[in-house]
Amino acid sequence: MTQVQWQQLEAVVAAMDDAERQKLARMLHKRPDLQALDPSNPSLGLFADEPELIDEILEGVYEARQNHPLRAVE
Repeated sequence: MTQVQWQQLEAVVAAMDDAERQKLARMLHKRPDLQALDPSNPSLGLFADEPELIDEILEGVYEARQNHPLRAVE
């Protein structure tokens, strides 16, 4: 996160009322540690609570790859 992004985030949090800040704190407290899930690919941690969604996405990827190969072998 850049310094500018951090400052923007601080400004947004400062503008929140107490109820919003408490809600944010609860959300952050419940959030799993993404680095503990897979340090080589932290993006996958974003889907830790959605295994069915990942299965659907991968199924679509495999189907598209099978029906539309990237390279034609001749």
